Amino acid sequence: MELKILNDLYTDENTYLLFSGNDVLLIDPGTRTEDILKMTEGKKIKYILLTHCHYDHITAVPELSESFGAQIYCTGECAANVGNSGINLTEAALGKSICIDNISGILTEEKGFDFNGEHIDVIKTPGHTSCSTCFLWENKLFSGDTLFQRSVGRWDLPTGSKDILEKSIREKLYTLDDNTEVYPGHGKPTSIGYEKKFNMCIR
Repeated sequence: MELKILNDLYTDENTYLLFSGNDVLLIDPGTRTEDILKMTEGKKIKYILLTHCHYDHITAVPELSESFGAQIYCTGECAANVGNSGINLTEAALGKSICIDNISGILTEEKGFDFNGEHIDVIKTPGHTSCSTCFLWENKLFSGDTLFQRSVGRWDLPTGSKDILEKSIREKLYTLDDNTEVYPGHGKPTSIGYEKKFNMCIR
């Protein structure tokens, strides 16, 4: 698979695009729908995976699913939260309610997700939100807003918890191989080994 990154300069949100032949898997399609369509021209957007429910990670989802047939997959906790505009923050941030209720399938840690023969592990990492999830493909971790370069996601929004976030990072992420590449929901890529050494938020 080929990985490409689309960054929204307004929110600094990263949308990740995984290309396999003519098929594309999107992780957290934010607000730049037109740019996503340009980058996938001539390809089929087949799947959307969501790391969590917040507006800046889901705003493009309705159009991509309803107009282009992309199937949406997330955990059960995320499916509940994306359907609640108070929790997904679309009402507060955008002034309009976006409630996603057409989830195609529920992700679990036990089964993970398969995309054209490539397996993606599902790692539940609550804390930033109750539904925060990371995806691990080979040595690449898509960490959503759980872990950033030298930082972590905030925990003062609906369903967030500082203690749970710290526990998720220590027990679920810092136990991964140090060479694991980390592709966060905002900011620049990093690695597990680098964060274990330099991230002052979680030591």
